[in-house]
Amino acid sequence: MNLYEAVYNRKSVRHYKMELLPQDFFRNLRKFKQGLQPFVPKLKYSLELFNAMDGEARVKGMFCVKAPYYMVLFAEPGEHAMINAGYLLEQIVLYMTSHGVGTCYQGMAKTVGLHGPAGMEAVMVVAFGYAAEKLHRESFRAKRLALKELCVFKEDSTEETRLMLQAARLAPSAFNRQPWRFLVYQNRIHIFSRKESFPLWGNEERIDFDMGIMLYHITAAAEECWRDIEFTRKENLSARETRNRQYFMSVLLS
Repeated sequence: MNLYEAVYNRKSVRHYKMELLPQDFFRNLRKFKQGLQPFVPKLKYSLELFNAMDGEARVKGMFCVKAPYYMVLFAEPGEHAMINAGYLLEQIVLYMTSHGVGTCYQGMAKTVGLHGPAGMEAVMVVAFGYAAEKLHRESFRAKRLALKELCVFKEDSTEETRLMLQAARLAPSAFNRQPWRFLVYQNRIHIFSRKESFPLWGNEERIDFDMGIMLYHITAAAEECWRDIEFTRKENLSARETRNRQYFMSVLLS
């Protein structure tokens, strides 16, 4: 299973076996981390793994799950920092899924006694380990809105465009709120984010994090189709803001 295939199989695992993972898994994970694709290359980050069974990590907060391991992303602040965080962590999450390890984002978690490099803050925690429940899920069982509810099609979409949209549709988000909407042409997708009034964790920050996850799903689908894409902002679209939607970004297919 590659990362694109994991998009269609991954689910949030909330019950874990309190068992150690093999050292081979961590060695291979370290190699994989070296090839991560950041969304914003200039932003520094650090991914730290903690064994909770050895008392290395204490994670507290509403909705936190008990797991044998936690991964914490520390990152320096900056423009698109939370988008970058979601984009990076989803690569790791899909990698773990493809290697038989369950994961669950801990969006409202607080780390106790865990410190990252100077100038960096803990921005997200991921619980992981062997699942004590079903690890994978068929994509049709995912509680997601249909494409017709997420998209406005201005032109007939290509097969590649639809694959990217299907992958984006399956991206996880806080409370499955799916804050993205798409204006679709044959060779470009304009992305809009939903304005939130309900005060979730960090609200705007959490939306940006979720959008970063979704953008990586588009990237994974594009790579599967052997298509080059570019993420960009079209300032002329910023005026299309409505009461519930605001322009976020565009995907250009070459």
